[in-house]
Amino acid sequence: MGAMRKNHITDRYTVIRPGSSGDGAPQPEDEPVISLVSRDGVLQRVHDYEGRDNDGWAIQVFESRNPIVSVDAEETYGDNPQYHHPAYGYHYVLIAAEDKTSDVSGPDQWLNILVAVQDRMRWLYDQKKVGYVSVFADMSGGGATPHLQIATFPGVPPVIATEAKAASTIQNERGVCVMCQMIKGESDGPRQVLQTDGFMAFCPWSPSYPYEFWIAPKKHSTSFLRASQRDLGDLALMLRTSLGGMEKVLGGIPYSLAFHLSPEKKNTRQIHWHIEVYPATSAPTSLDRGFGISLSHTSPEDAAKEMGAAGRKVLANIMGIDD
Repeated sequence: MGAMRKNHITDRYTVIRPGSSGDGAPQPEDEPVISLVSRDGVLQRVHDYEGRDNDGWAIQVFESRNPIVSVDAEETYGDNPQYHHPAYGYHYVLIAAEDKTSDVSGPDQWLNILVAVQDRMRWLYDQKKVGYVSVFADMSGGGATPHLQIATFPGVPPVIATEAKAASTIQNERGVCVMCQMIKGESDGPRQVLQTDGFMAFCPWSPSYPYEFWIAPKKHSTSFLRASQRDLGDLALMLRTSLGGMEKVLGGIPYSLAFHLSPEKKNTRQIHWHIEVYPATSAPTSLDRGFGISLSHTSPEDAAKEMGAAGRKVLANIMGIDD
């Protein structure tokens, strides 16, 4: 396992992981750390390994085959200008059971995996040297079975720290949560994709990628761990319909998603948590890599219109309504 190195100028981190490849997805012979079954609508832990082919399990949690971080990381440190520290932490892959009654993933699968994420996050924040729990995924598209990854870091990742600092500054200067302000401004506007009772999906005003969209709680919320079962069910429906709409528009291309969550530690800056979805519509450009200037071939307004219409058809299909 390598180390986490910090950029001389921007403080961006890089994990050096020699000799590794692949996404760390589990293989059939791998034994899960945790198996969860759904009984009477409640996820319960299975204490005895029943195998991945058993029809009873709903979610299984595996240690990543190619971990970004490890509890066995070598204890080496370096000061500026070549600052580095151990890539210490935990890295898991959460897999939802395949829905054999459908060709695509359903809201129940997403609900199960979100509940499992909450459970694992609570455990991780009780462990030593865990300063931040990140939740993310790189999906193949095309209605793939939901899966998420969880990796922990000793400190808050720079992007989250920068976002939290900016949000805190705006809160102090304007007396308003910037995400709440965005949600209010986007509601029923040209960049709104979909709404449920508790969540809104919208394309940001200045996207980093074509067809990028965010999902955020409509009410101010800084803790994903405080989301109720009802909230998670609502979020699961939003994920299924918005991702399904995106896939209908873009043809099932790969995409990434990242949960931007507040650190669940005391005395840290908080953010209105949300999920960011980045479709792989094109390769990064020299403008993006060299100067941090994004180039989008589709306006967020047009993207939201297309994905919203497709997402509503997905929702109608889920509800048994012919489109």
